[in-house]
Amino acid sequence: MNLYRVPQLPGKKSKNGKGLKKNKGKSKDSGVLTVGRIILLTFLSLLFILFLLIYIFLNFTRPSTGDSSNMYSFVGEFGLEGDDGEDGELRPPFENLSKDRNPDCYTFLILGSDNGVNTDTIMAAMFNVKESTISILNIPRDSYVTTKNFSGKITNVYGTGRRIARENGFTGSDISHEGLKYLCAMVEYTFGIPIQKYVLINLEGFKFLVDKIGGVEFDVPLRMYYTDPSQKLYIDLQPGLQPLNGDKAEQVVRFRHGNKGYPGYPSIGYPSEDIGRIKTQQHFMAAVMKKIINPIDVSNIKSLFTAASNYSVTNMTLADISWFGVKMTGVKLENIRTHALDGFWISPRLEIYKKEAMEIINKYYNPYKIEIPESNFNIYDKSIPAGYKPDINIDGETMDKLVK
Repeated sequence: MNLYRVPQLPGKKSKNGKGLKKNKGKSKDSGVLTVGRIILLTFLSLLFILFLLIYIFLNFTRPSTGDSSNMYSFVGEFGLEGDDGEDGELRPPFENLSKDRNPDCYTFLILGSDNGVNTDTIMAAMFNVKESTISILNIPRDSYVTTKNFSGKITNVYGTGRRIARENGFTGSDISHEGLKYLCAMVEYTFGIPIQKYVLINLEGFKFLVDKIGGVEFDVPLRMYYTDPSQKLYIDLQPGLQPLNGDKAEQVVRFRHGNKGYPGYPSIGYPSEDIGRIKTQQHFMAAVMKKIINPIDVSNIKSLFTAASNYSVTNMTLADISWFGVKMTGVKLENIRTHALDGFWISPRLEIYKKEAMEIINKYYNPYKIEIPESNFNIYDKSIPAGYKPDINIDGETMDKLVK
């Protein structure tokens, strides 16, 4: 007798060639696991595990954030030493509100660089993942900011942070990260918004991303003509609806005014220069968001960021980007709101309207469960005439309106 005989599966013939006898009604062998059943059960088990992992990833894991106070690598630069002279201890009037943080709100600083140390585009953003809303605040590059050891335009803050980092012994990519932490700290100190995540992309990266998504259809608002050989910048666009590749998109988002001597100068360009450019950038960003978010392709977003990594500096991991990308699938254009801070021009700087800025930020960019106190806003507005009331839209614009 063969002790190692393998049992026959139902329906198979025996050695003598006779088929197995069929039972009437339910087969006695119906409970036997066939190869097909085993494969099916294995597949279903793997599918269940996959969905379970996705559920856990989206609901029980969150991007690493940490306390925004870790941005204060240069705490002494902001005059935030404790009363006992010990660096790192926040003192009144600046209040540490971290214990009142809303865990569903994430804050970002999104920056565009001119391939140097200036940040020409500065945007603070907040993503409320529970309510599926995004708010994006443009901060003009010429905004005047001042601390204990720095006074100047916010566009120069990143470069100053890099210089301080280099003087403190940082090397390589750490210099860029420290410069960005310095800028994040400046944004929180000045505007009260604690920044968790940051990303800086240079012009080559911007053009690369626009080309990667196949360009953007955009209505150029006015005649744009400007040349600056020292920056290798040549802008020459006619107004009207047209397809923009990466090169033309750069021209749109960088244009402020025409060259001296060009017919129509200085009327050619935006009357308010940087504020006008910000509004065009908002319209352009809405056109880009419309193209990539409806429907959003998370794998495409990951590949875009991975491919653009050579052109950017960020503290976000691929897991962070995946998590935020999946969460963004529930965001509609009408739930993405944009604002632009405005101010009083005192050449060569822009002093931001403090009262209006505080109202906008507390309404749309406050990641806390309580109101950000006035003591946490260090907006310099000393030159603005007393009683001056600017005409500012506190509620901004939603992106569905910007793309119409």
